[in-house]
Amino acid sequence: MAGKDYHHLFKLLIIGDSNVGKSSLLLRFADNSFSGSYITTIGVDFKIRTVDMDGERVKLQIWDTAGQERFRTITSTYYRNTHGVIIVYDVTNPESFVNVKRWLNEISQNCDSVCKILGEFRKRSLLLMVF
Repeated sequence: MAGKDYHHLFKLLIIGDSNVGKSSLLLRFADNSFSGSYITTIGVDFKIRTVDMDGERVKLQIWDTAGQERFRTITSTYYRNTHGVIIVYDVTNPESFVNVKRWLNEISQNCDSVCKILGEFRKRSLLLMVF
């Protein structure tokens, strides 16, 4: 590993409409915590988690973007060098699912080739689909 504490580094981006649970997903995965209070993400936030997979240490940089339209111009720059994108929608908000198509279009405009994951967020669970 020569001076690094990991073998591989991957950048993941979490996108989706506002209030669909992107920050909650990040907190649960990175810190194994949950906050009942809601604070709107301004611009972008990120956390790092290192996991062991098949005897190798993999460092994940997970970027949480703001879902509001007014932040779209600054968050588009965070697509650069991204390895995977998680699109999150809320099953109790049908419009957030309809907007998944718009988010997929944004990915294709900003990334050449990237793994895409669709996350269905519920109050107590999350279903992820890779495509």
